[in-house]
Amino acid sequence: MVDCAVDDVLRMLGEEQLVELPADAGAETDLFEAGMDSMAVMQLIVVVEERWGVVLGAGDVGRETLGTPARMVATINSRR
Repeated sequence: MVDCAVDDVLRMLGEEQLVELPADAGAETDLFEAGMDSMAVMQLIVVVEERWGVVLGAGDVGRETLGTPARMVATINSRR
């Protein structure tokens, strides 16, 4: 199974329109500053579980684990 990468997460966020990413979005873009709210996080969990076949729990919801594309990649890959 191939690991998830930052480009994969950025593409998914754009496709799913969960946040309005700036044009220069990258690995360290703060997704909460970009507009990700609690409803978007709940939708994000469903999308991540479907796309990458991982299960995210209550401890995986927050800035430390989903706050940037890089943190999201680390979280996803650690659950695989």
